[in-house]
Amino acid sequence: QNASLMVVSKQIKDAKGSWKGKSKLHLSHLPPEKRVTESDSTLHVDLDEHGSFATVTYTWHYEGTRHEGSVLVCGSEKSKAFTYAWVDSWHQNTAVMTLTGKEEGGGPLKAKGTWDAGGEPWGWTLAFSLVKDQFVLKMEVVTPAGEAEWAVEGVYSRA
Repeated sequence: QNASLMVVSKQIKDAKGSWKGKSKLHLSHLPPEKRVTESDSTLHVDLDEHGSFATVTYTWHYEGTRHEGSVLVCGSEKSKAFTYAWVDSWHQNTAVMTLTGKEEGGGPLKAKGTWDAGGEPWGWTLAFSLVKDQFVLKMEVVTPAGEAEWAVEGVYSRA
């Protein structure tokens, strides 16, 4: 096996397998008592045979309906740059969003993309982190002015 092909982050490699937990959704435009909902969630990390890319799939629920998402993770071990290709049946269901980031000393693998909200482009961040025995997925919406607000937080333990 060619070591130069091993480009997926160690955090993603170490997270390979099945996870289960809770996912929280934050909708700031709703009344305060309805802004945050929580649901059971599953997540699975798979690697290609060479460790050159990973696929992260997850499920969650909103108002009794099951949703799912998928993130293709690619990167360069040498430059520490990485790219996510993300789709989700609720958040991002009409096109693949490409998000880019750079690995920073073992912290969360956070990447940023943009989407069109009918005017100025808005931002979206997606971050994975493996801390001890928990795998965490966090997403933020970023206003055109650059203000970030959490949108999704999934916390998982090994299934």
